[in-house]
Amino acid sequence: MGGSKDQCFNQHLATSALEEAKKALELANEELKSFRGETLKLRDTCEKGWLAVLLATDVLLAELSFRKPESYAERRILLRELERKMPKAAEFSLRDRLGARGYYLHILGYHEGSLREEEAAEELEKARKYVEDVEKLIKEAKQKETWRA
Repeated sequence: MGGSKDQCFNQHLATSALEEAKKALELANEELKSFRGETLKLRDTCEKGWLAVLLATDVLLAELSFRKPESYAERRILLRELERKMPKAAEFSLRDRLGARGYYLHILGYHEGSLREEEAAEELEKARKYVEDVEKLIKEAKQKETWRA
């Protein structure tokens, strides 16, 4: 009975974090639409996109019997492990996509401020697709329950 309660609680946290990821993307897109050349706003927009990717990744790993990563390196390592244990995860190339979004949104967009508006829009679309793919992967894994580590 206690396990069921824990499972419900964890499911609530996962749903909440995925909703937060979607909300971050929604806010990023709103900021982008109102962008008028303010580099700080564009940097903030990119960071919201990166946050969405991080939140989705953390939910994926926690939901699929791993743990919530404590660093970027740990995310990469756990995604690689997931790809080895779950072929469908490898098909989504999440580890490569995480690295790409980290570079474009977090490094170039936020830290360097070197992404142009149209590049930021492209990257936010890729972040949205990443979150959608994570959600699909979680649903599919929960239906099959055969991939467990």
